[in-house]
Amino acid sequence: MSRTILKELIRPYYLRWLYFPLFPARRPAHFLDSWKYPSVSPRQPGRNPDILLLPMTDWHTRIQRTQHLARAFAARGQRCFYLNPHLGREFPTVYPATKSPQLRELEPHVFELHVHLPLEPVFHERLLSPAESSRIADSILQILKQAGSAQMVQLVSFPTWTDVARRIRTQLRAPVVYDCHDVLSGFRNIAPEIVAAEADLFAESDLVVFSSELLQDEHSAQVKKASVLVRNAVGENLVNLGKTTNPGASRVAGYIGALDFWFDVDAIEQATKLHPDWKFLLVGRVEDARVLRLSSLPNVTFTGEVAHSELPRLLAQFQVALIPFLRNQLTLGTNPIKLYEYFSYGLPVVATRLPELESFGSLVYLYEGAADFGTQLERAMAESDRRLVSQRQKVAQGETWQIRAEQLDKAFAALPNRLGT
Repeated sequence: MSRTILKELIRPYYLRWLYFPLFPARRPAHFLDSWKYPSVSPRQPGRNPDILLLPMTDWHTRIQRTQHLARAFAARGQRCFYLNPHLGREFPTVYPATKSPQLRELEPHVFELHVHLPLEPVFHERLLSPAESSRIADSILQILKQAGSAQMVQLVSFPTWTDVARRIRTQLRAPVVYDCHDVLSGFRNIAPEIVAAEADLFAESDLVVFSSELLQDEHSAQVKKASVLVRNAVGENLVNLGKTTNPGASRVAGYIGALDFWFDVDAIEQATKLHPDWKFLLVGRVEDARVLRLSSLPNVTFTGEVAHSELPRLLAQFQVALIPFLRNQLTLGTNPIKLYEYFSYGLPVVATRLPELESFGSLVYLYEGAADFGTQLERAMAESDRRLVSQRQKVAQGETWQIRAEQLDKAFAALPNRLGT
C-alpha cells in the first residue's frame, strides 16, 4: 500500500475524531459553510442549457471566475450545478455514515453538488482513479436525472475532472467545455501529474474558452476543435454602485486579492517608506510569509479575507487601486478580474506591466520594478483629469459577467448539447 493511500485511509477519521475536536478553530470555514444552505430537489427546469461546473476552487472560499460565471448564467434563468471539489472532506461525518450525493441551493438557480468518495482525496494533489471518476459521474448523473435536465453543457476548469466529464458526455452527450483561465504550471500546490493531464483535457474538449490572449496563443496547437477568447469581467452590482472618488479624501492606495508569492512586496515596502502619510490597505488572505514583513509598517493595514459583498465599501475608500504582481509564468497569462472591479469605481490603477493591461493606455499606470512603482503611484495620486474616471467606468460597463455569459451562450449554441440527440 502506498504512503498516499495509507494517509488517505486514515485522514477522514483522524480529522473528525481527533484533530478538529482538539482544534475546532482549524476546521476550514468553507467546510462548515457548505451546510448552511437548504437541501433541495430542483425538478423545475430553467432556461436551457443547464450548466454543470467542475471547478478549480471551492465556492465558499474566494469568489472567482467560475462563481461569477455561474451567477451570470443563473441571472439568465439557467440552472447551474457546481461540484464541491473536496469530495467528502467537507462532510461532517466519515464516508460510511453519509448519504451521497447531496444537493444544496446556494442562490436562485445555483446548486452545489456534494459527492463523498471513500478516500476523500485532495483534488489538487493527485488525479482521480477510474473508479473514483466513475463514482462522481454516476452521482452527478443521478442528480441530473432527478432534476429533469433537457440540455446540459459541462464547464470544466481543472484537469482533475476530465474523466468525469468524459463519462457524463458518453451518457448524456453533454459537451465538454474547458475554461482555461490560468497557467496551471505557475501554481506551487498543483501536482505535476495534474498539470501534465491538461493536455488530455484540451484533447477531450468540444470547445476551449481562454481568458487571455497569452493562454490562447500558447495552447492553440493543443485545441482539437473550437476555441474562443472570453476575458474576465466585473459584476453588474459594482458597475451600478460605482462612484467617483473624493479628491479631498485621505490618500489611500488599496489592493484586493490574494497576498501570495506573486505579490510584489518590495514595491509596496519602498512606496510606504517614501510616503509615510499615505495609507496602504491590503485586502485579502496572506498566503505567503514574505508579505508579513509589511505588517510592521505603520501605514499598512491588513484586513484579511472579506466577503465579496464588502467590495463596494472598500473600493469607495481607495484613491488609487493596485495590481502589484511580480512578472512570472502565472501572472503573464492572467487577465485580472480586479482591474474591471477597480474600473467600475473609476479608480486610477497602478499595475505591473502585463500583456493583458497594455491595451488600456492612459487608464492604467504600468510600472517595471519597485522604483518605478513609486513613480507611477505618485502620478496616479496626482491624477486630476476627471474624464479618465468616466472612461474607466465606461470600460467596466461594457465588460460585465452578464455580457460574458451571453458570449458563452452563443458559443454553446453551436455545440451538440441536446441530451439524447
